[in-house]
Parts: sequence; C-alpha cells; structure tokens
Amino acid sequence: MTQADRVFSTPPTNMPIDPNRRRFLSIAAGGAVAAAIPTATLAGIPAIDPMFDLIEAHRKAHAAHMASLELQNRFERRYGAGQGSWISTKPCHDENEAFEALIAAAATTLPGLLAKLNYMEELSSEFETEWMIEERPDPGVLFRSFAESIANLTAALSGGEA
Repeated sequence: MTQADRVFSTPPTNMPIDPNRRRFLSIAAGGAVAAAIPTATLAGIPAIDPMFDLIEAHRKAHAAHMASLELQNRFERRYGAGQGSWISTKPCHDENEAFEALIAAAATTLPGLLAKLNYMEELSSEFETEWMIEERPDPGVLFRSFAESIANLTAALSGGEA
C-alpha cells in the first residue's frame, strides 16, 4: 500500500483559535465607543491625532525589520549560521520601540482610537505579527492607554473638562 506524503484534512495550526471572536470583539468595542458619542459633537474634536503617526512609524519599523531579516538570512546562507545576527539587531530594537510607543500612547480623537483598535486587530490577524498582540503587550499599559484615550475623548466632548 502506498503512503501519502501529504495530509489534506489537517486544519492549519498557525491560525488563531477563533479569529471571528477576536474580530467581533474589536468591532463591538469600536462600535460601542462610536455609538456613545453623538455625531454632532465630533465636530469640536481636533482632526489630527498622533496615533496615526505612531501607527505609520510602527509600519515602517516593521517593514525595515523584516527586510533586515531577509538580508540576514541571505548573509548567513553565504557565510554560515550565526554570522549575521548583527544585521537585524538595530531594526529589531527600532520596531520594538515603535511598538511600545504605540501601545502606551493614548488617542486624542475617536478616529485615532478606532485606528489603534483596527491596527491592533490587523496585527493580531496576520501570522507574521500575531505574536505582537498575543504575547508582548503589558495588559496594564494597554488598558491605561485606552482609559486615557476615553478620558481624552470625554474631555474634548465636554469642552475640556473631564
């Protein structure tokens, strides 16, 4: 009897346990915040939020880190394993710093808060970056940043008094 060299019925092991639940929770949280704020009052909130710059900084740092890992792999294939770890050290640290700044920062606008939620959902839904959300953030820092974001929005909506 011939033996199969592939198994097509095994589910992928790199997928989150329940990606629909995570997506539902992030959409529900964003929707709850958005629904609680009357649209007419959003006109008084500043349109520029530093959250967008932090997200973009992390995107760029992540892309640079991934590019450095590809270069490191090519270098190590040519010169031997362990010979190129220095190549990705600085980009790794830069990405880590950008991620920590993003996680710790509070949004100042509703679009900024929703952008942070959406970006975190994007990171958690991709195989390459899900570990950032699943394993790295300090829950206390993350909760404080969201609490401060909500306080910022409340203050903006009430005319500066929280």
